[in-house]
Amino acid sequence: MQKVATAQEMQAADRTAIEQFKIPGLILMENAGRSVVDLMFRITGLTDKKITVLAGKGNNGGDGFVIARHLHQAGVAVHVLLAGKVADLKGDARTQADIAVALGIPVAELNERNLNAQNHSLRHSHILVDALFGTGLSKPATGLYAKLIQKINTAKKYVVAVDLPSGIDADSGQILGPCVKAYLTAALALFKRSHLMHPAAECMGEVVKLDIGIPGQAVEAQNIPITLVEGSDITALLPKRKRNTHKGTYGHTLVIGGSRGKAGAAGLTALAALRAGAGLVTLAIPASCNAALELHPLEAMTLPLPETPAGTIASDAADLCLKNLKNKSALAIGPGLTTHKEVQDFLETLLPEVACPVVIDADGLNSLAKIPGLLAKMKTEVVLTPHPKEMARLINSTTKAVQAHRIETAQEFAQAHGVTVLLKGAPTLVALADGRVRLNPTGNPGMATGGTGDVLTGMIAGFLAQGLSGSDAAIAGAYVHGLTGDRVADELSETSLIAGDLLRALPESLQQILA
Repeated sequence: MQKVATAQEMQAADRTAIEQFKIPGLILMENAGRSVVDLMFRITGLTDKKITVLAGKGNNGGDGFVIARHLHQAGVAVHVLLAGKVADLKGDARTQADIAVALGIPVAELNERNLNAQNHSLRHSHILVDALFGTGLSKPATGLYAKLIQKINTAKKYVVAVDLPSGIDADSGQILGPCVKAYLTAALALFKRSHLMHPAAECMGEVVKLDIGIPGQAVEAQNIPITLVEGSDITALLPKRKRNTHKGTYGHTLVIGGSRGKAGAAGLTALAALRAGAGLVTLAIPASCNAALELHPLEAMTLPLPETPAGTIASDAADLCLKNLKNKSALAIGPGLTTHKEVQDFLETLLPEVACPVVIDADGLNSLAKIPGLLAKMKTEVVLTPHPKEMARLINSTTKAVQAHRIETAQEFAQAHGVTVLLKGAPTLVALADGRVRLNPTGNPGMATGGTGDVLTGMIAGFLAQGLSGSDAAIAGAYVHGLTGDRVADELSETSLIAGDLLRALPESLQQILA
């Protein structure tokens, strides 16, 4: 897993490298600029290109001067547009600017009066390098900087952003105001949260992380709780089957869900649990839905439950479910359940008595939001899988507020309630009860279709049944679910993707992970 830093954590790692490990900031700046130029040569090819570096007055601008120098020394036509005066620069940025000027690199000192004089230069450049702000912005760009950002975007050139496109808050994934739209973003030393969080991630183009020489010890000293999941992490989590085993070895999952008109949701969950490797699955559904789901999925057993006249699970079904749970390895509950009053009564009786690990989704979550204190009564390991609107209901907030603070919202809820929270979205993230958060890199917009969440719930339950912890099951479920969606989108298109496609493609994803 790769660390994902806030601006403050990155600054602290820089400071530790400089103060504890005696690496001058000038060397880190040199490494950053040189690494960006190496990346540009690899990705864009710079033969016969004209490049304009737009530099701010801070360290990001200093990186820009290093970039200009290495391009100049490689024989590339480059000049710098500085948002201010060289005489006003300080520290390492001033040193790098003085070197560039001494080498004869053209440097234009910009203000709002002479800015338009650079229109010709921007128009005839092939590549623009955005070195205005990086992670150093906490409020919307105004004045000269706002106008520069606008000119970068209207020039419609290939834009390389140094660390972050200017105009983005480094931590929240939010766009603060005028924002550079990059084709390539060079993430210096570590990924920042906004490299991965939307809507900011849409402004990044391709993101490539570059090593600039900060020691690993300097990073570890910050105890950064956010990490990006990688395929190798999932390979290490999922169990590989041994020869001398049987279906009981891989656990028995109980899926409780469904209602009249929504039984298919629970069926998707049951089949996903089987596809994820559970040895046995029992599907508990309202009795009137049982006949259909005895035929599909064929591989799942069914448990007909008492139901209300509305075709939902009745409150007196709790005793039957608790008896059936005695030999179960995991419980998935919620898909297609509805929030009928008797369903809420059923959950209020059932959930405090559940002993096996449980994943709660959909209307299970909506019922939790309507029954204060129910989550606190549960005695087992719990995974919650809300989308942003369901998360908002759980915390009595708004979807907008959740989306503006996705990491903090999930992190605080998981810690406060001692549960694992998988918050769906772009990206999906998994918040652990100890405060750590895992960002999931897989998945695509084609998965925004009915039933895909039910498949995810079943996958997590299937992993729980095989002995994974709640946190590991959620992390693995999110990654493999998204990987499968990406595989289907590549084959069929995002537009055509449906939940059943995930079930069909899941075996190939698991084969890839477990190979």
